[in-house]
Amino acid sequence: MRTGKRLLGVLLVVQIGCGQEASTSRAESHPQDTTTLEPIRSASVVCYNVENLFDTQDDPTLKGDDEYLPGGALNWTEERYRSKLKHLAEAIAMAGDELPMIIGLVEVENAQVALDLAITPPLDKGNYILEHFDSPDERGIDVALLVQEGPHCRADHAEALTVRLPGDATRDVLYARLELANGEPLHVFVNHWPSRREGVRESEPKRMAAAAVVRKKVDEILAADANSRVIVMGDLNDAPLDRSIRDGLAASVDTSSKDRDLYDLVYLDEQQNAGSHQFDGEWAYLDHIIVSRGMLWPKSGFRALSAGAVHDSRLLFNHPRFGPSPNRTYGGKGKYHGGYSDHLPVVLQLVGNEEAPPDGGRASQ
Repeated sequence: MRTGKRLLGVLLVVQIGCGQEASTSRAESHPQDTTTLEPIRSASVVCYNVENLFDTQDDPTLKGDDEYLPGGALNWTEERYRSKLKHLAEAIAMAGDELPMIIGLVEVENAQVALDLAITPPLDKGNYILEHFDSPDERGIDVALLVQEGPHCRADHAEALTVRLPGDATRDVLYARLELANGEPLHVFVNHWPSRREGVRESEPKRMAAAAVVRKKVDEILAADANSRVIVMGDLNDAPLDRSIRDGLAASVDTSSKDRDLYDLVYLDEQQNAGSHQFDGEWAYLDHIIVSRGMLWPKSGFRALSAGAVHDSRLLFNHPRFGPSPNRTYGGKGKYHGGYSDHLPVVLQLVGNEEAPPDGGRASQ
């Protein structure tokens, strides 16, 4: 069931089903877009871990937001919040000449902060719709999806996929089905899998559980149509060759072979210091964009060309020990840096089949 309600200039649509509640919000108040969608000739998809995007309002149901309050340990103020929104919007816009068709967001506190980002220049020109679910994560952070309503797609359906962990809780996976030109569906998963904080081996079963949830839904989609277009993106807290991705998702890094149904394109990024995250001087891809066979070798329409992190100098600072590193909002001991995030945005480039010859999906960022 879907119901619409205008609230403070924002059209809020609530989806209720299977015991779940989700919000789909328009960044601007306007009627439902019924225009004809255009085939994709060139477009981009961005995934970005925005590193603790909290507002300055106290949520009494959450413990994780206490330090992100004006009187909290980090002295989080409205000015700092607005500065972070500005930086994040700028970083996302660095992904290409045009605003992204869809944006997967990781580490947002609630729907409002994602909406605030969607109306921050230059993203305010993108006519974005927000898909968001409140997750059971103990810190109160969620994932979200911004969908540019036209010219190439529109939001159709969204649901939360719960990852059940014994004695623990983590973020839901956000699954959305979008409509493309000629009614073709695009299936999108936004993820933030359990961290490695308690140790890589100790925490691996939790990421395997998350992978199993996604894989089950992907199998349902591909069973109905083996050529379905699927994008799995997000902070998976593992690298492309780690078990949760290699075995749990069964995602291949070899795009020269067509015998698999999912391919992790960030593995093919050949630029210097390739990766979306750096720890103790080591760059790695924790943020992924994984696509289905139908995205690489479609029968018609558009195809995935490349995926890689945006290594723009504005997003980096020169760490005295580790060299170029993501310029994050806070540094060691809670010192305010006023940067962007501890991750870099990752971008997937899409092109019409006639626009470029197949190249195996190699990254060009």
